[in-house]
Amino acid sequence: MSLHISIDDTYGPQGHGRSRYVTGERRTHVGVVFDDDKVDYIREQIAGCLTFILENTGEKPEEFHFVDIYNRNGVWGRMSTDFNLRVFEFFAHIYETHRWPVLIQTVDKRTFKDLKGLDRKLRFDGLNPSDPSDLALSLLCLQIRIRFKSSNEPLTILLDEGRKKAGQPFGDELFRGWPAPFVGRFASSKAESLLQIADFLAFCINRSTHLALKEKRTDLDKWFMAMVAGMRINSNNIVPLVMNSDFTVEQFDEFHRLHRQFNRISD
Repeated sequence: MSLHISIDDTYGPQGHGRSRYVTGERRTHVGVVFDDDKVDYIREQIAGCLTFILENTGEKPEEFHFVDIYNRNGVWGRMSTDFNLRVFEFFAHIYETHRWPVLIQTVDKRTFKDLKGLDRKLRFDGLNPSDPSDLALSLLCLQIRIRFKSSNEPLTILLDEGRKKAGQPFGDELFRGWPAPFVGRFASSKAESLLQIADFLAFCINRSTHLALKEKRTDLDKWFMAMVAGMRINSNNIVPLVMNSDFTVEQFDEFHRLHRQFNRISD
């Protein structure tokens, strides 16, 4: 069996400066792992979902891009808020059913301190180790190497275009010596459904973090956080946290402090 891993990026929550640990300077990359024998089925299902929307609304979105869906941008602004939220519920149900493994790598200024200069050696595939987003991608790829290399399985990495055009190669240095066939390339999310699922997971993770820093949460905020919690994201990079829905930023930060102290991460 071989693996496909789709990777998307997301940014730190903006507009909230009260947290000591979670800041807008954070950069995160999210990878979602799929077994090769399920890939064609997933692509067919996502294409079918877009066709369903066209047939039932008369609107024709090119892809599921969840920032646009949530904020009702473009074609999604011509649909009702309730319809857009049902799209989120549908994808949450899909994820809860399959629970594909998710790898997450976040970098902020503390990461550079924790690495103590090792980041300068992580110069692969044209990535700049001094750039938080590039470093997050490099470290995510190292996670992938460590976790899956011993499986000796063929690997395909799909990275959302932006850094380079769709079709351009990626990962020849980061995955040099992979024990089975390796393919890494940039792809358009409009053409690659696996990237749309990575976009969904990245949005859910980022939005949940953003909402954790709000002083007052609306009913919609609480609904979203409960939806994401119900997905039970399958990731070793997420630490479960059970709190009252009205928890404060100070309580959120205390959890971060204790987690860092327990794991002996510099503060």
